Amino acid sequence: MPIESSYDFNSYVDPQIGGVTATFTEIQQGSLWDDRTQNIDTWFDIDLGNSTNINIIIDQDYFDIQGQTIAVEGYQPRAMAKASDIPYVSINDTLTVHAITTNNGSTLTPETSFVVVNVQPDNVGMVNLVLALQ
Repeated sequence: MPIESSYDFNSYVDPQIGGVTATFTEIQQGSLWDDRTQNIDTWFDIDLGNSTNINIIIDQDYFDIQGQTIAVEGYQPRAMAKASDIPYVSINDTLTVHAITTNNGSTLTPETSFVVVNVQPDNVGMVNLVLALQ
């Protein structure tokens, strides 16, 4: 079986098929020390505050954490993106999901801004972003 390339993932996030468009923004740190991940950025990985439009799959996973007497329930927004679109994504970067509209222009979901709280690469070409409302 052939290995998928970043071009193969284009159909996964295509807005005509089920993806949505979003604006990804790196939070600007201004130094080589990146205290968000406790790592030192390299010369090509300094968060410069750049913004780029990308295609993503947005979802809100339901979660249920059982306690001793009562369960905690809620929703956790997540986004799947191509790793090649956001190669230097890190915690605290922002993602603004553009409004989702119908063919006649009615708004289904308004524009929503999120902050990245966790980055989960699959090491194949996609990245799962755990998000929080901003």
